[in-house]
Amino acid sequence: MTQTSSKPAQRPAQTESITLDCDHILTYAGGDSGQLMQLCAAFLTELPMYTSEFANSFQRRETSAAERAVQNLRGCLRVFGTGPVIFTLETLGYALLGGRRAQARREWLRLQRQLRALVPQVQRLMLEISPPCGPVQ
Repeated sequence: MTQTSSKPAQRPAQTESITLDCDHILTYAGGDSGQLMQLCAAFLTELPMYTSEFANSFQRRETSAAERAVQNLRGCLRVFGTGPVIFTLETLGYALLGGRRAQARREWLRLQRQLRALVPQVQRLMLEISPPCGPVQ
Protein backbone atom coordinates (compact mmCIF):
# COMPACT_ATOMS: atom_id res chain seq x y z
CA MET A 1 0.00 0.00 0.00
CA THR A 2 1.38 3.41 -0.92
CA GLN A 3 0.98 6.47 1.20
CA THR A 4 0.12 9.84 -0.22
CA SER A 5 1.62 12.98 1.12
CA SER A 6 -0.65 15.64 2.52
CA LYS A 7 1.71 18.30 1.20
CA PRO A 8 0.86 19.72 -2.22
CA ALA A 9 3.30 18.87 -4.97
CA GLN A 10 5.78 21.66 -5.57
CA ARG A 11 5.88 23.07 -9.04
CA PRO A 12 9.28 23.63 -10.59
CA ALA A 13 10.39 27.23 -10.69
CA GLN A 14 8.94 28.90 -13.73
CA THR A 15 11.42 30.15 -16.23
CA GLU A 16 10.45 33.26 -18.05
CA SER A 17 11.92 34.49 -21.25
CA ILE A 18 13.88 37.62 -20.37
CA THR A 19 15.56 39.26 -23.34
CA LEU A 20 17.26 42.62 -23.50
CA ASP A 21 15.95 45.10 -26.03
CA CYS A 22 19.33 46.19 -27.34
CA ASP A 23 17.81 48.75 -29.73
CA HIS A 24 16.06 50.47 -26.82
CA ILE A 25 19.23 50.43 -24.73
CA LEU A 26 21.40 51.82 -27.53
CA THR A 27 18.81 54.52 -28.25
CA TYR A 28 18.75 55.41 -24.54
CA ALA A 29 22.55 55.75 -24.68
CA GLY A 30 22.26 58.06 -27.70
CA GLY A 31 24.05 55.56 -29.91
CA ASP A 32 27.25 56.13 -27.93
CA SER A 33 29.01 52.89 -27.01
CA GLY A 34 30.98 54.64 -24.26
CA GLN A 35 27.75 55.87 -22.68
CA LEU A 36 26.28 52.39 -23.06
CA MET A 37 29.29 50.90 -21.27
CA GLN A 38 28.81 53.36 -18.39
CA LEU A 39 25.10 52.49 -18.15
CA CYS A 40 25.94 48.77 -18.02
CA ALA A 41 28.59 49.30 -15.34
CA ALA A 42 26.25 51.45 -13.24
CA PHE A 43 23.50 48.84 -13.54
CA LEU A 44 25.78 45.98 -12.47
CA THR A 45 27.03 48.05 -9.52
CA GLU A 46 23.68 49.41 -8.31
CA LEU A 47 21.52 46.32 -8.73
CA PRO A 48 23.12 44.27 -5.90
CA MET A 49 22.90 47.27 -3.56
CA TYR A 50 19.21 47.87 -4.23
CA THR A 51 18.23 44.21 -4.10
CA SER A 52 20.03 43.86 -0.78
CA GLU A 53 18.37 47.04 0.48
CA PHE A 54 14.97 45.63 -0.43
CA ALA A 55 15.62 42.18 1.03
CA ASN A 56 16.82 43.62 4.34
CA SER A 57 13.99 46.11 4.75
CA PHE A 58 11.36 43.56 3.71
CA GLN A 59 12.73 41.03 6.21
CA ARG A 60 12.65 43.66 8.98
CA ARG A 61 9.07 44.54 7.94
CA GLU A 62 10.08 48.15 7.26
CA THR A 63 7.51 48.83 4.57
CA SER A 64 8.52 52.41 3.79
CA ALA A 65 12.17 51.39 3.36
CA ALA A 66 11.10 48.48 1.15
CA GLU A 67 9.00 50.86 -0.96
CA ARG A 68 12.02 53.18 -1.36
CA ALA A 69 14.11 50.20 -2.41
CA VAL A 70 11.52 49.34 -5.07
CA GLN A 71 11.75 52.93 -6.35
CA ASN A 72 15.54 52.62 -6.48
CA LEU A 73 15.24 49.32 -8.35
CA ARG A 74 12.84 50.95 -10.79
CA GLY A 75 15.43 53.64 -11.52
CA CYS A 76 18.16 51.03 -11.88
CA LEU A 77 16.07 48.97 -14.29
CA ARG A 78 14.71 51.84 -16.38
CA VAL A 79 17.15 51.10 -19.19
CA PHE A 80 17.62 47.33 -18.92
CA GLY A 81 14.33 46.12 -17.51
CA THR A 82 12.28 44.18 -19.99
CA GLY A 83 8.49 44.12 -19.95
CA PRO A 84 8.15 41.10 -17.63
CA VAL A 85 10.73 42.51 -15.19
CA ILE A 86 9.06 45.91 -15.04
CA PHE A 87 5.63 44.30 -14.63
CA THR A 88 6.89 42.18 -11.72
CA LEU A 89 8.52 45.21 -10.12
CA GLU A 90 5.30 47.24 -10.44
CA THR A 91 3.25 44.38 -9.00
CA LEU A 92 5.71 44.11 -6.11
CA GLY A 93 5.36 47.83 -5.41
CA TYR A 94 1.54 47.65 -5.44
CA ALA A 95 1.58 44.63 -3.14
CA LEU A 96 3.73 46.55 -0.66
CA LEU A 97 1.49 49.60 -0.83
CA GLY A 98 -1.56 47.40 -0.24
CA GLY A 99 0.03 45.62 2.72
CA ARG A 100 -0.09 42.25 0.94
CA ARG A 101 3.13 40.68 2.23
CA ALA A 102 2.47 37.18 0.86
CA GLN A 103 1.97 38.56 -2.64
CA ALA A 104 5.01 40.84 -2.22
CA ARG A 105 7.10 37.82 -1.23
CA ARG A 106 5.97 35.89 -4.34
CA GLU A 107 6.70 38.85 -6.60
CA TRP A 108 10.10 39.32 -4.96
CA LEU A 109 11.00 35.69 -5.66
CA ARG A 110 9.85 36.07 -9.27
CA LEU A 111 11.88 39.28 -9.63
CA GLN A 112 14.99 37.55 -8.33
CA ARG A 113 14.61 34.78 -10.95
CA GLN A 114 14.14 37.37 -13.67
CA LEU A 115 17.19 39.33 -12.56
CA ARG A 116 19.29 36.15 -12.58
CA ALA A 117 18.39 35.86 -16.27
CA LEU A 118 18.92 39.57 -16.99
CA VAL A 119 22.33 40.19 -15.38
CA PRO A 120 24.33 37.79 -17.61
CA GLN A 121 22.81 39.44 -20.67
CA VAL A 122 24.00 42.87 -19.53
CA GLN A 123 27.44 41.39 -18.83
CA ARG A 124 27.53 39.89 -22.35
CA LEU A 125 26.47 43.22 -23.81
CA MET A 126 29.41 44.88 -22.06
CA LEU A 127 31.79 42.30 -23.52
CA GLU A 128 30.38 42.80 -26.99
CA ILE A 129 30.80 46.59 -26.94
CA SER A 130 34.15 46.76 -25.15
CA PRO A 131 37.07 47.74 -27.36
CA PRO A 132 39.80 45.16 -27.89
CA CYS A 133 42.59 45.35 -25.29
CA GLY A 134 45.44 44.91 -27.71
CA PRO A 135 46.65 43.11 -30.79
CA VAL A 136 45.68 39.48 -31.15
CA GLN A 137 48.59 37.20 -31.85
